[in-house]
Amino acid sequence: MADLLLPEHFVIFDTEYTTWDGAQKRAWKGPGEYREIVQIGAIKVQGITLEEEGAFTCLVRPVKNPQLSQYFTGLTGVTQEMVERQGTSYGDALGQFAAWSQGLSLYCWGMDLEIMNFNAKLLGICFPISQAQKRDVRSIFELEGVVTMAYMSSTIPRAFGEEPPPSAHDALNDARSILQGLRALRRRVS
Repeated sequence: MADLLLPEHFVIFDTEYTTWDGAQKRAWKGPGEYREIVQIGAIKVQGITLEEEGAFTCLVRPVKNPQLSQYFTGLTGVTQEMVERQGTSYGDALGQFAAWSQGLSLYCWGMDLEIMNFNAKLLGICFPISQAQKRDVRSIFELEGVVTMAYMSSTIPRAFGEEPPPSAHDALNDARSILQGLRALRRRVS
């Protein structure tokens, strides 16, 4: 089995945060536009076998923009009712995620950890996760020649001719999509 230089145990995680039509093009610089975390999804992975060992998912009630946009709901499937019924505060979600991840390396597609840290600062919350834990999983794919700019966390299996899990832009499913991509990459380089 090819070595993708992964640790023995690690976490793949993804986040979903408030957005509006055109917000990405505006870099969330429109009036009142903050990338507030609404969902954290993660899986623990055994590095040698790439088997999922556990899952974490949490909905968060945004503070600066408590009313989700129709655009966000259409994109993620997360509704206002879901957040109001099942959501927790960002501080609680952050604490739960930090405890669940047990100090393991945290692999994400890009800037998720930085956005989580931004949210903590925005709300005046201590950020309990070390930046040293963060790994950008795109670098693993790029080392093997995959042009990651052509994909997202929810679509990386397509780089290997596979369909990703359904429900893109669901944080847990996107973490599982990244794992599917890592498995396909390992098969390709073996």
